[in-house]
Amino acid sequence: MPTEIIKDGDFSTMNITPKQVLTLAAKYIGYREKASDKDLYSFEDNAGRGNFTMFQAELDKAKFWNTPKNGYEWCTSFVAWCFYRVAGSEAKDILCLTGPYGASCVSWAKYYAGQARLFTKPQVGDQYFQRDSRDGLPCHTGIVESVNGNTFVTIEGNYGNAVQRVTRYLGSTVYGFGRPKYTAESEDEEMVRWSKIEDVPEGFYRDTVRQLMQDGIIKGKGNGVIDLTEDMLRVTIYNKRMVEMMLEK
Repeated sequence: MPTEIIKDGDFSTMNITPKQVLTLAAKYIGYREKASDKDLYSFEDNAGRGNFTMFQAELDKAKFWNTPKNGYEWCTSFVAWCFYRVAGSEAKDILCLTGPYGASCVSWAKYYAGQARLFTKPQVGDQYFQRDSRDGLPCHTGIVESVNGNTFVTIEGNYGNAVQRVTRYLGSTVYGFGRPKYTAESEDEEMVRWSKIEDVPEGFYRDTVRQLMQDGIIKGKGNGVIDLTEDMLRVTIYNKRMVEMMLEK
């Protein structure tokens, strides 16, 4: 976790990429919501279920939403805060917030849909919306960190009263994926690196990395650090298969 809270302007830039937003979001994994409006900048102190967080406090100070939100459900505020700290006042346009800026998942998904930016399949950097099993409407949200077939990993606020990394699956619980208006122009800018084996999405990818490490093909940098991207893994798998085919002949 960060040793200190990121100060204003540290991430300010006009070139907004998924990597920038996800790098910031990941720094706050483990942050717990507060029981009351104090110790907002501590990861653990005053932990409770009061729905008070540093994210809402900063957005309230900036008058980001139409009304103050500290003390209310905060999954949307975490997403908005990540973009706000990267893009400043441009965050609303990037996030398709063209209405009165209410903090509900229902309204936000409608804003994306109104600009033809709500999709059924995820990409890295998308905003994930969870479907409420009771009425079918979006009820929770997060940021897509990685995608592997029908599996995707998100970073979410207010998941178990904290910021957490969550593995999810395409299916009836998914309402859709809002696609922010990033300014990245190359695929490299959007790459997400897996630092350790635990960061690799569960299933085929993680099992494959484990096997490649056992075979000595992936050795990493020591102390469990593998520093791997999806493209690097795909190339490694392809090369391994090619060698195996040549040896079989």
